[in-house]
Amino acid sequence: MPEIPVVQLTRKELYDQVWELSVAELARQWDIPYASLLRQIREAGIPTPPSGYWSKLRHGKPVAKAELPESADTIVSLFPTIEAKPKCTNPATVQKELDTSAEGLQESAGDKFINNDVDSVVSEDQAGNEPNTYTSYGGQVYNIYERETLYKEIWAAPVTEIAKRYQVSDVAIHKVCKSLNIPRPPRGYWAKVRASKPVSIKPLPKTEGPTEKMGIRTGLDIRQQNEEGVLAFLSDEDRRVVFSIAAQIPVLGPNARFHPLIMAYRKVIDEWEKQQQARIAKGWKKLAATYAPALAETVSAQSLERAFRIIDRLIRVMEPLDCSLTDTLNFVVNGETVTLSFTEFTDRIDHVPTIEENMKLLEYEDYRKRNSYASKPQIRKYDYIFNGRLKVVIDNKKHFRDCQSYVLEDRLGDIMIELYEAAERTKKAREVREEEERRYQEEQRRKEEFRERYDIEVDRTFALTNMAADYDIACKIRSFIAAVETSGVSDEQTGKWVEWAKSKADWYDPIVALEDEFFGKREHKKHAEDKKLGHKSRWR
Repeated sequence: MPEIPVVQLTRKELYDQVWELSVAELARQWDIPYASLLRQIREAGIPTPPSGYWSKLRHGKPVAKAELPESADTIVSLFPTIEAKPKCTNPATVQKELDTSAEGLQESAGDKFINNDVDSVVSEDQAGNEPNTYTSYGGQVYNIYERETLYKEIWAAPVTEIAKRYQVSDVAIHKVCKSLNIPRPPRGYWAKVRASKPVSIKPLPKTEGPTEKMGIRTGLDIRQQNEEGVLAFLSDEDRRVVFSIAAQIPVLGPNARFHPLIMAYRKVIDEWEKQQQARIAKGWKKLAATYAPALAETVSAQSLERAFRIIDRLIRVMEPLDCSLTDTLNFVVNGETVTLSFTEFTDRIDHVPTIEENMKLLEYEDYRKRNSYASKPQIRKYDYIFNGRLKVVIDNKKHFRDCQSYVLEDRLGDIMIELYEAAERTKKAREVREEEERRYQEEQRRKEEFRERYDIEVDRTFALTNMAADYDIACKIRSFIAAVETSGVSDEQTGKWVEWAKSKADWYDPIVALEDEFFGKREHKKHAEDKKLGHKSRWR
């Protein structure tokens, strides 16, 4: 442990700051890793706020504050790091610890703590030998689960890895453990192991029940069964690179600096929360607030840092693969934007009426005594408090969530691969939309071209019929002229009229198209109503 502490406080001063600012805030102020500071605080015997404490406090709900035990004036020295117990890198040592636990450790002596790496938790037997199986006459393969062997395996590697070895689902492994009375690692166990934090192994209890169980080998999960189809849109070299990186995403320390875009987005959320508090202080309704940025209301303040850490760990390993992060913390993979949304599960608790709500109830009871009718105030029955369990949804389709088997940090590789799959789905959907839009525009172009050609044909047909009508008039005039000429009238006046009539026939005739002194050239293609002759008024 370093000789010079970062800060020295009395137990009472440290207790007050923990309950007023939170351990996370103190860790930022003193530049001490959160896990290290929390461990030192607990070793000093100082109680810390329980899960949901800050959420209740932020929403004005009653909270219980644990009292400070023992002496309040004792000086507590806080250091930037604390000495960790040596890592157990020898698989045989881990196996020895498991064997010791299997013999049964006394609770009074406390659980045995070990500290190990992910790569050192699998024993030599597990790394080299296949599970025992039995093949029936029809060819069906059954796994033979041995209680002690499965117990050692379940505490040496995540259940998802054990399920792969037995070629069943993780749910099947959980059911076998329950039937054989095998204790399983609690939630967050493997995250602590990967972060080199101390963990405890529960001993294998004695049982009078069965020590072996047989179960059908259902095969690998869908991704393994169709492994050839996973990331099939990538080249073989790119697939190997992505699978390799996804299998070994590094664990960053709690004091590692966030990605610049994450730091900028955290400021956006902080600014929004300040505006929200200002609105509430003015008495405005919450619904009147500006639109909340992503993560601002879907997760608690405690889980927000964890969500940022998950995003940060993903983008750190994906940026060298030409992936990027948007200002709203969405991923851009292969040129396609993929949304990554976090939500936190809640626990339902009975609502404790506030002072204002109790006053409204008292006013209601008093008013009801003096009046026949009174409207009872609407007070909610339950409150919903964030419980720390996160769920991440990728592209509004595939989701991962914290469960008893694993936490999101254990599935970062699967999340990374799903980001690529979601980007490919987005790309295909975009290409389908673009193709549909291209076909639509092409169809509209053809329709417009046909409409233009149709209108031209209509105009030409109208022009033809109008010209034919003029020609018909010209022919009628000429027939009439011929009739007059054959009538035997041959005076000078008749001759002038015949010449005039012939000129009008030529004016009507679209073939001759003679220009008239008064009427000019006749527009033969126009409709008869548009070229109808009429007298000029004195105003024309």
